[in-house]
Amino acid sequence: MLATSTAARSLLRATRFTSSTGRTLAPATAQTALSAIRSFASIEPYADYGKSVFTGRVADEYLKKHGSSGDILSDPSWTKTHADTVAKAVLDWAVDRGANTYCHWFQPMASSGVRHGQTGQVQNMMMKFNRTTNDVEFDFDGKMLIKGETDGSSYPNGGLRATHQAGGYLAIDTSSPIFLRGDTVFIPSAFVSYYGAALDEKTPLLRSNMAISKHAKRLLKHLGLDIGDKDVVSNIGLEQEFFLVPREMYYKRPDLQLAGRTIIGKDAPRGQEMCDHYMAPPSLANPALACMQEIQDECWRLGIPLKTRHREVAPNQYEFAPLYGYNTTQIDQNLMVMQIIEEVSARHGLAALLQEKPFNDVNGSGKHNNWSIATEDGTMMLHPAKINAATGNPASFA
Repeated sequence: MLATSTAARSLLRATRFTSSTGRTLAPATAQTALSAIRSFASIEPYADYGKSVFTGRVADEYLKKHGSSGDILSDPSWTKTHADTVAKAVLDWAVDRGANTYCHWFQPMASSGVRHGQTGQVQNMMMKFNRTTNDVEFDFDGKMLIKGETDGSSYPNGGLRATHQAGGYLAIDTSSPIFLRGDTVFIPSAFVSYYGAALDEKTPLLRSNMAISKHAKRLLKHLGLDIGDKDVVSNIGLEQEFFLVPREMYYKRPDLQLAGRTIIGKDAPRGQEMCDHYMAPPSLANPALACMQEIQDECWRLGIPLKTRHREVAPNQYEFAPLYGYNTTQIDQNLMVMQIIEEVSARHGLAALLQEKPFNDVNGSGKHNNWSIATEDGTMMLHPAKINAATGNPASFA
């Protein structure tokens, strides 16, 4: 389990009872005893980071059991050459983590602000039922992993396509890692119609990434840098602002429940005139800090580097910020962050408001998109000195 300040306090409390005389140790003595146990900083309490995402060491461990390694995931062609191998490794990993279900996880067009989690999925058990022996058997292969089919007739709204053209087709997005939460494996996917039209928000993003890479590589070659088969990638860091309000008050406001924002009523009697909330110390006297700690714990297990938390400008407004990454991965992670925020806040008697402007006359909640483009090996294309050095051409940016 990941360490939090709550866990640290529990450890201190436990240390108070380690005296050989049976006496309760004073806090200072407890601190000394704790120092004797660990004399330097240890990363061990955070060993669960990323255990629920199929990438890096986690993927490598399970792929090696099937005669391969995590290196194959760096080449998208694994979907054609090693799909069954990856599927077997994912199944083993899922079972070891207590999961028995999978879904192709997509982002329906125009779902923003309407549905919980803002994603779509059909969850299927990774099992089949033997009609002869009546036994349950695991059933998950490469074909199930890399593609799927579902009803696409009602996207972005109902009744758009005839029945024989109503299929929606899902294909795995290899740029964003498979992850696991609860008993379910989530496979990030693109979602298109019978004729290949985008029914989601991800397909246009993937197409724009291809266009940016194609023309950025062409530009770099003219400047003197040929990166060969490597791509130019878009990196982003998505900040997530939100409000936390008492849940009993939230249930008294149908406008907040249905629209995510206030529609009627008076303005708040007090706004942000004194700016006393912005970056103020999180208070242990209310549940917001404990809620944010639990959100970070859940996100870390999913390999989401939710590094920063603080109070924002408006009363009851907060922010999380992750380390930057590829835009497809960051967007997928941000969608899961928002879902986790909503779910965890309920466990703390709070309601999370993610709508851009829930209250009149106070700051809204932005999602600052810190965007950049770079080559796969890290040459920043918006940094003139680095482009000049990489191209060997001082005239690239004069």
